[in-house]
Order: sequence, then structure tokens, then C-alpha cells
Amino acid sequence: MSVTTDSLHRASDTTHHPAHERCVVCGSRNHRSLNLPFCRGDDGWVEATLTGDESLQGYPHMMHGGVISLLLDAAMTHCLFAHGCTGVTARMELKFRHPVMVNERVHIRAKLVRASPPAYQLKAELLQHEQVKTSATGLFVDRPELIAQETDACHNPSPE
Repeated sequence: MSVTTDSLHRASDTTHHPAHERCVVCGSRNHRSLNLPFCRGDDGWVEATLTGDESLQGYPHMMHGGVISLLLDAAMTHCLFAHGCTGVTARMELKFRHPVMVNERVHIRAKLVRASPPAYQLKAELLQHEQVKTSATGLFVDRPELIAQETDACHNPSPE
């Protein structure tokens, strides 16, 4: 698999979370991860860009819908990280508007729409050639106890 990510922002702009070190999208401790860095923009959006190869396709030359869903979910999760929340997806709705082509750059972004702790509403978009290809809305629930669970797992790994 070959995925190219852009890292145009300073490290201080990136969102990071200790409970996500093994994440399939952003995890630094997962050798199969896309290692996708999400960065805070000045306009309230959390953003990332990548170019995925054929390993991310469904139909020929088109990115798999499940991969698109994964990227939009991750963007909304990182948006919550930027707001100091550890959220999990309760509901997500997607609108697939146009095919997303592999081997071409995509821009993924998410923004907080409404906060009613412990619930948060977010929106996300995947753009290619400055056109919204897929959009999503999500309802997330804050789960701060997940931080402690990852810390415990790191210090007390289970035997394999």
C-alpha cells in the first residue's frame, strides 16, 4: 500500500490523542496505519490531505466507500480532539455525491457544528479538485475514560 500525506502545518497545529496511537487512520504505533496527520485550520476546520493508491479502491480507479467513510469519521474524531474531547461515533450519515478517484489528492476536513456535552454534532467533507465528493454528519459522544484505558494497556500489555 502506498499512501502519500501532506504535512504542511507545524507540529503544534496537529491534533493528536494518546488513545489513538494504534488507529488505522492516524496511529503512529500501527504499522498498517495511513499515518494521516490532521491539522487545525484558522477557520475552525480540522484538515488532512492524502493521495491513496489502488490499495484503497473498490471499483477500478475509485476509492472504496468504506475507506471514504473511515476518513470522514476520523476527521470528525480529530475535530473533537482539537476541542479537548475523546469522542466515539454514535451515528454517522454520508452523502456520496461523486466518485473519488485513487492516485489523486483528496482533502478531508471536519468542523464542530454544535456542542451539548456529552453529545457533539459535526460535519465533514471529502474534496477532490476543490469539489465536495462526499459529505458526512455525525453525532459523537464524549468518552474521556478511553484515555485511561489506552494508558493501562500500554503499561500492562496482555500476553499474546
